[in-house]
Amino acid sequence: MKRLSLLLLSLFLGTAVLSGCDGNSNKTPLINGKMQGELVALEYSELATKIENEDNFLIFSTPSANCTCWNNFKNSVLASYIREHHVRAFTIGFNEFYDINNIKLDTFGITINNGHQTLAIFKNGQAKVVREYVTTHKIWTVRTSFEDYISELVITPTILDITLDQLNTIYSQTSSFTICFYDQESASSFLRQKALYQYALNHLTMNRLYLINCDAVGIKLNSSQVYDETSWSDFKDRYGLSTVNGLTFGYGAGVVPTFLYVEPNGIDTNGAIIKTAAVYLNDVLASEESEGTYAILDSFYTSERLPSLLHLDSYSQTKILKGMSIPLADTEADGEQRMWKREKAALHHDQLLNAFLNYSLPLSEYGSQL
Repeated sequence: MKRLSLLLLSLFLGTAVLSGCDGNSNKTPLINGKMQGELVALEYSELATKIENEDNFLIFSTPSANCTCWNNFKNSVLASYIREHHVRAFTIGFNEFYDINNIKLDTFGITINNGHQTLAIFKNGQAKVVREYVTTHKIWTVRTSFEDYISELVITPTILDITLDQLNTIYSQTSSFTICFYDQESASSFLRQKALYQYALNHLTMNRLYLINCDAVGIKLNSSQVYDETSWSDFKDRYGLSTVNGLTFGYGAGVVPTFLYVEPNGIDTNGAIIKTAAVYLNDVLASEESEGTYAILDSFYTSERLPSLLHLDSYSQTKILKGMSIPLADTEADGEQRMWKREKAALHHDQLLNAFLNYSLPLSEYGSQL
C-alpha cells in the first residue's frame, strides 16, 4: 500500500510542479520554520549576517516606543498566523538602525519609522517586498486579509524545528514521518546551511521534514543547561541512533546529523518502526596515510547495511563509503585526528541524503503539505 501511495503521489507531484511552478517562482520560500511558529527579535549585526548569508525571511521593523498599531497587529493577527503556518518571523527595533553616535546605518531597503511598523520580505538577501503600516489597510487589522496578502508572497516553511515534547507526540501517533537529529556543531551547521537548504529550494512543495536540536535540556543538557553525557547516551539509545536498540540503522554510539524515516506504532521509538536512515558526514578515517591516501575505516554506508537502505535500491552512484581511499588533499587535520574535508565529503553525502529524502518525504504523512 505504501509503494502504491508513493507511485500515485509521485504522479500528483509531477502534475503540481508543472502547473504551479510559475506562481511559486514569484514567491519567497521561507524554508526554515518552527512547529508552533516563532517571532525572533534581531540585533542589527544579526540582520546583517542574514543578509550576507543571502537568507530568505520575513521581518518587521518596529517602533522604538510602545505602539498600539504594532501591538494590536502582533497579538491579534501575526501571532496566530505564524503559529498556524509554522513561520519563524523576525523583528528589528527602530533604534537598531542607529549607532552609538546616532548616525543612521544601512537599512538594507527596509523603510523604518519611529511611529509604526514596516513589513519586509527578503529573498536571497535582497528586500523583495517592503510595505509600511497604513491605518486604512486591512492587512494590519484583519487576520484573513493579512493571510490572503502574505500567501501571494511567500511559501510557508517545509523544514520545521520541534521540541522534545513534540518529538514524543509525533512518535505517539501512527502517521509516518521523517526526522533529522542535529546539534550546533559545525557538521550540522554545514548540513543545514547548504545541503538541506538547497534541497528545500529545489522541492518547494515537499512534505514536511522535522528537525530536533539535540543541544537541549533533556537531550544533551541537564536542567542546569550543562552537558550531560548520560542523558545524551540514553537519548541516542532510546531513539535508535546507537547500536544499543538500533542494530540495523544505529551507527556506533550514535551521531548527528542522523535522519530517520519512521512508520510509528504509537508505542515504540526504535526498532522495526524505523524503515530506513541516513547519516550525514561522520566517516572515520585511518590515523595514517598510505601512498598519499587515507582509508575510510568506518562509515554508516557499509556493505553490511546496504541491503537495509531501501532508499538506495535505485541509486546509481557510490553507495558504500567504508573502505574508500581519500586523497591526502581532500583531508585536513583536526587535532590528532584526520578528517575528510566537508566540501569533499559532501560530494558523496549530499547525493546520498538527496536519495533518502526523495524516498522518505513522499511517504511521510504526518503534517503533510498536500
